[in-house]
Amino acid sequence: MNDFARTVSQADVARLAGVTRAAVTQWRGHDDFPPPVSGSGDRLHLGEVIGWLDGRRIPANRQVPGESVGATYGDRVRQRLRPAPRADIDPIPQSLRALASDVCGDAPRTDFLYLLLCLAFLRLNDQDRWMQVTRHLPAAGDAGTARKLLRFVVATVDASLGHPDLLSSSDAPPTRLRPRTFEPVRKVVVLSANLGPGAYHQLLAEYVRETRGRDGVISTPTSVARAMVALLTGRTVRGEVAVYDPFARFGELLAEFTRTSAGEAVVQVYAEHPHPADLRLAGMSLAATGATPELAVTSSPPPGGANVLLTNPPFDKKEQPTWLRRCIAALADDGRAAVLMPYGAGYAAGARAYDTRRELVEQGAVHAVVALPARMFPGSSIGVCVWLLGKPIGRAAPVHMVDARHLGRPSGPQAKGVYVLDPADIATIAATLTAAEPQSGFSVVVAPDEVRAHGYSLNPPEYQDRTLARASADAARAELDALTAVLDLPPYTTGTDEGWPEHRLRDLCEIRSGVPPRPIKRAMSQAHTAREAVPVVHPRHLRDGLIAAGDAPDADLDTVEQQHRLQTGDVLYVRTGAMGQTAIVRPSESGWLPHTNLLRLRVTKPAKLDPAYLLAYLSQTAVQARIRDRSVRSLTTSLSTTTLGDLVMPLPPVADQRRILNALQLVDDEISMIDKRLATARATQTAFTRHLADGTVVLNGVEPS
Repeated sequence: MNDFARTVSQADVARLAGVTRAAVTQWRGHDDFPPPVSGSGDRLHLGEVIGWLDGRRIPANRQVPGESVGATYGDRVRQRLRPAPRADIDPIPQSLRALASDVCGDAPRTDFLYLLLCLAFLRLNDQDRWMQVTRHLPAAGDAGTARKLLRFVVATVDASLGHPDLLSSSDAPPTRLRPRTFEPVRKVVVLSANLGPGAYHQLLAEYVRETRGRDGVISTPTSVARAMVALLTGRTVRGEVAVYDPFARFGELLAEFTRTSAGEAVVQVYAEHPHPADLRLAGMSLAATGATPELAVTSSPPPGGANVLLTNPPFDKKEQPTWLRRCIAALADDGRAAVLMPYGAGYAAGARAYDTRRELVEQGAVHAVVALPARMFPGSSIGVCVWLLGKPIGRAAPVHMVDARHLGRPSGPQAKGVYVLDPADIATIAATLTAAEPQSGFSVVVAPDEVRAHGYSLNPPEYQDRTLARASADAARAELDALTAVLDLPPYTTGTDEGWPEHRLRDLCEIRSGVPPRPIKRAMSQAHTAREAVPVVHPRHLRDGLIAAGDAPDADLDTVEQQHRLQTGDVLYVRTGAMGQTAIVRPSESGWLPHTNLLRLRVTKPAKLDPAYLLAYLSQTAVQARIRDRSVRSLTTSLSTTTLGDLVMPLPPVADQRRILNALQLVDDEISMIDKRLATARATQTAFTRHLADGTVVLNGVEPS
């Protein structure tokens, strides 16, 4: 039976249209929605439903890969009813791929892929210039003729893009090919006439995979690009829109914006890249979407500024501040920018990074920061945030912090693939920026004072738990006054809102990793023949601020460098996985060795910092949470010496540190006493219940007073 003639349930309609059952229920509330088929219960005629869905366009933020702008839900249902395409159908003839070695000579295969991209672009997007290439194709020739033809192909692409002078370069990848004869090059052009509709995008994906990691060449993942566009398309997508990418890579961000905004705006695209070869690829990708991009190899923002700026700039730490300022300077007065930055850009401690964040916050140029899941880039565990920026308004303003790291899913089997965001995830992220109320643990609007208190950190996870924010002096006093009703606290009085002066840990301590893996493994293997063997402290040995190493393996001390040996007063901190355990080294443990997964902090300014106070400070739950949130680079945490050294620590005078330690000890003693009483009460309950139940004791009938 014809699929379109069959009847379907409401659940079938939801599945085929890619919507919820609630959405179908809402559709059925329309007067013109097809009624159920007579005598079929509640089933619907599929053909009639498709006809009705033809009038319902799919919103841009609900589209799935492969759907064109303007597609309807009826189009989606028809597509899902079609038989799945055969997996062995390749839009690129194998006979074309087989010519790679003959055309490359000693050039890399990526140059051959680049040539195929040029030919696929002309064949599929500019039929007139494709005919120019085929008419220019000699029937025979030598290696010199082949190289001349390769240059002509590149020049024809540049002419098609409207930038022949800007892009023409003797160093374009196809011109680096070294065919020894003409015939393989002629065959490549002839066979390219058979390229299928998906050939360009498949070749681009291959090219990206093979160039990944070379000279910083990366492509922005599709779901990241869609998320960035979704965060901006709520603004200024009607009328005339100038959209700009100052580091266009392969044009993926601009292409996504163009596809999303088609039909709703007149979009003028400005793409920039310092390398002509990459800029040409960006231009081809954009032209394939129907855009007519303005291309530039030097800084050339749109006249009057960009209404929308999207970019994934280089992740060079030294250049990040420059890129942020450059993006803001390129905006129109009402413009918005979505800039991709690594997690660390939000809290890097260098003077330029700190000053840039402070300037952007104090000038009201940062509207929001969205932390995306880690491992979204193939071959990298790096995590990224989207910074949403606008023109400075001359005063500090609240910043919306969104922690979306828990969204997304691994794209490959057994959770080993890169992470991707589903359309629902993207819609959730975009919606939270316009929601009337922030969602606890996911999004929060942070006042400027709180950003200042966090050292101008723009790291969203730090702000999700508001208990991490420093309270005012009056609020702190009120909280403690309430607690004294159940616990005796040492005497205290109200301090100041500013608190103690702050110092970075690296200015107070020497921070060093434990013994590297190979040396510690070798030292432990030689312990049985060592002249002097000492225990190796592992993360599991850090308990309640002390080292409990009864089962610690020994290691040959002589095979490990002196700098790794522990000293009395050193503070140890677990650096990987379940971070947070801390311990101080006592005299009996001096000379022992720290495992690779530990960091050792040695106070270098004892006149300013007591090691015991350092231990107490690092043991705080809020401090550990802040360190952990700054250590997430991938799906696990790993704390570097630099990150820990960047931690800002309020530092009272040493005399006050010791008074604080004494006060905390009094509280610990009271907790210990309560714990003992609680343990006694529980033991009493167990014994009393057992003896009463078996009759060995009986109640005397006297009611307790």
